[in-house]
Amino acid sequence: MIMKAKIYIVLLGALILTSCKDYLDLKNSNAAQVPTSIKDLQDILDDFGRMNELRTPSYAESAADNFFIIGSSYNSLLPERKLLYRWEPFDYYFPTDWGTCYLPIYNSNFCLEGLAKINVNETNEKQWNNVYGSAHFYRAYYYLQLLWTYSAAYDPKGDNLGRGIVLRKVSDINIPNQFSTIEESYKQVIDDAHIAVKYLDDLPLVKARPSKAAAYALLARTYLSMGKYSEAGTAADASLRLFSDLMDYNNPSDGVKITATVPFTKFTKETIFYSEMNQRFQNHTPGYAMVDSNLMLTYEEDDLRRKAFFVASGKYYKFKGTYSHSPYWMFSGMTSAEMLLVRAESNARAGNISACLADVNLLLKHRWDKSKVYKPKEVTGKVEALNLVLKERRKELLMRGIRLSDVKRLNLEGADIVLVHIIDGERIEVHPNSSKLILGLPTDVKMYLE
Repeated sequence: MIMKAKIYIVLLGALILTSCKDYLDLKNSNAAQVPTSIKDLQDILDDFGRMNELRTPSYAESAADNFFIIGSSYNSLLPERKLLYRWEPFDYYFPTDWGTCYLPIYNSNFCLEGLAKINVNETNEKQWNNVYGSAHFYRAYYYLQLLWTYSAAYDPKGDNLGRGIVLRKVSDINIPNQFSTIEESYKQVIDDAHIAVKYLDDLPLVKARPSKAAAYALLARTYLSMGKYSEAGTAADASLRLFSDLMDYNNPSDGVKITATVPFTKFTKETIFYSEMNQRFQNHTPGYAMVDSNLMLTYEEDDLRRKAFFVASGKYYKFKGTYSHSPYWMFSGMTSAEMLLVRAESNARAGNISACLADVNLLLKHRWDKSKVYKPKEVTGKVEALNLVLKERRKELLMRGIRLSDVKRLNLEGADIVLVHIIDGERIEVHPNSSKLILGLPTDVKMYLE
């Protein structure tokens, strides 16, 4: 019960509807307010501070290989962050990425239970559907984030009976917690996302809300991380048919200021769904991290992402290109650019080279300095096409909490990606399929669940 208290009783505070002034406008009252109407339930899901902001795991990004930390910054790290940088186990307690993700899951379950008590009619059907679809979307979205962080990669050739996550589907804190398998966990993500597709409108009122386009994007992310590439491409295509706007990095009216400290406006033109990374682990943030030097070399001189994403710091570079209001508040949501790359990867793996190149070149044209001639990318076969897509995926989506999941799935296919950090001349390596890529559960969770 102690663990449940830490994860769920604390979450009950989320049901006091007094947050995010952009979404909630409730009357003051000395009496307790129990959410009972569809509007009340929508207000819970519209609570930006508890459903979107600083919400997805930071642990996975801090355990990835998009950055390195130089000696003086490493020495200033807290002991647990030093161990994290070395991929060594350490104790950590609530509040954590684990608990942060289960808050929107709890709220989603609460809303689904509330909806079950409300009869649907012609007057309320649209509002009822939005709450129902949104709750399933949020639950799937955060289940997937937890899987990327705390579980092994899904093996499309395996039984996937290893430890997945806790699939909380009720709000009652007295229901015991137990782990589901990886297979069961991914099945639940897919089931929830398909329900969201069925009930949500094509596009949202605001980009912090789920939509059909976002639900398809979530399915594309899910299938890609499972190595189910045909399904991923189909879902990405469905999302892009509903929403395909791209920012032109040459165009300030698209919300891009290339050389600014904060180059992008919040809720960018190409954002499908907005979420931010938790700040529990910050090794990857510009206060400590330098961008991997080999990764920097992959950006061509006329690629405007060099200026938009990075700022020089001595002889190295720091990352500033997150799609939020601060380089310390990392955007982790979904964009049309990401969907183009998912569709391109699906087509590359299927041997549809021309379709793959069409998506890659479309994206790069929107990232290219318009004063210079863009020469479309060309490849000679399936392997080159896939390598091109994976390189562009790494360049476009860094610091969004995605890389560790990519490393795990690609290493299952033989990519042989070795994570390396060098500390005072000591070389630390994490080899493919190492258990160190399945990040450690919070200590208080392990005490009561393992």
